[in-house]
Amino acid sequence: MTAMEIRENLPEDNEKIHQMIRDYNVSFMSESKDYSYHIEEDGELAAGIVAESVFDTVEVDFLCVKEKFRKHGYGRVLLQHMEDAARRDGMKRILLNTYSFQAPDFYRSMGYRELFVVDPCFKDYRQYYFIKELSQG
Repeated sequence: MTAMEIRENLPEDNEKIHQMIRDYNVSFMSESKDYSYHIEEDGELAAGIVAESVFDTVEVDFLCVKEKFRKHGYGRVLLQHMEDAARRDGMKRILLNTYSFQAPDFYRSMGYRELFVVDPCFKDYRQYYFIKELSQG
């Protein structure tokens, strides 16, 4: 038997580990679909959303708008596009979380309901968990 070593991850190690958990989870959560989209402006990645469904729920991992493209409605457009696609596919709800220095007010303005807050989460920052029930029709 070889000796165990603990090492710091490289970016490619992080992706391999992420794939390991995806491979494991598929036996429990086989009904999934990708709901990830991005916006390009003049060939530049301006904004993106990374989200995936499990059964009838979509979970947003990330929504980010590059600094110079903020306040142009890109976040709203992406989130609405993802919601519309999820609704068409019969998804029932969307879950996401954000930090106090990010966008809790944005999600409230988009109809998301606050489930709970971790306060403080780290340092003086709060972490907010939100849900949005999707109406079918």
